[in-house]
Amino acid sequence: MTALTPSPDAVARLRGQPGFDQAMRVSTAAAVALYRGDRILNALLSDRARALFPHVALYLHFAPHREGELGLTVGAMKEMCARIGLCSGGRCEAMLVLMRATGLVASASNLDRRRRPLVPTDKLIALHRERWGVQFDAMSAVLPEAVAYRAALNDQAFVKTFVLELGRRFIAGTRVLDGAPELEPFAERTAGMVILFSLAHGGAPDQPFPPEGPVPLSINGLATRFSVSRKHVLTLLRDAEEKNLLARGGAGNDAITILPPGREAIERMLATMFLYMAECAEVALQAAGREGRGTDAVASLSA
Repeated sequence: MTALTPSPDAVARLRGQPGFDQAMRVSTAAAVALYRGDRILNALLSDRARALFPHVALYLHFAPHREGELGLTVGAMKEMCARIGLCSGGRCEAMLVLMRATGLVASASNLDRRRRPLVPTDKLIALHRERWGVQFDAMSAVLPEAVAYRAALNDQAFVKTFVLELGRRFIAGTRVLDGAPELEPFAERTAGMVILFSLAHGGAPDQPFPPEGPVPLSINGLATRFSVSRKHVLTLLRDAEEKNLLARGGAGNDAITILPPGREAIERMLATMFLYMAECAEVALQAAGREGRGTDAVASLSA
């Protein structure tokens, strides 16, 4: 199985498309709006792992008999999390307990008492339809075919194949952050990416996105908004400064600038994510018997 990460050329072409600025604004605003500050979950997994964990559960649920997986069980989740380096077995079990307690997964009836399968609930499916939907809305500013992807989310056949294709590529080695490895420290920290996105939205609406000039900075405001400590925010920003992604300034350090390497990394990461989702959605559209209206457009960008 080979990795299917969008090429640097495809990413560059998408970044040059009219509307990419607007797509980034909508995508990052949605990510901030959908963020759920939960101290228990935050204590268990990084932002990256917490975002991916439910996708792994959905993948294992849909995968049996097609991808050679064992279905959604505690053992299968632990094996998969170890295989892709997502989290330890103990944290995996703790996350599944929390997902059951919050109604995201439930026990499935099963005659074989040696296996204890789980199933995703309607609540989990609806949550992901919402999150995918807002990203398709954002992508439509640069990839108009994303309107068809959004509409197809009401089709269970589309959702199943979309989940399987996302999972297949991830297991093969596709990583959104491969296009912007500089941002990995944000992804591996609690609320790291949404803090970065929040800072990017500190610029005026008529400024480029991400903004080129200084934006207001409130350590207390970020800590309160995203349910983390002031020390956590300060450490995140200091690490980003050391990597030449951000620079603090202004009277009392009440402003911060996203430096050119940081702005470019945000663009590359979002372009990679848009292409990844679009390519998987095209596969799902065709498998569900729907017209792949964007096939040529996505292929031309990804070639």
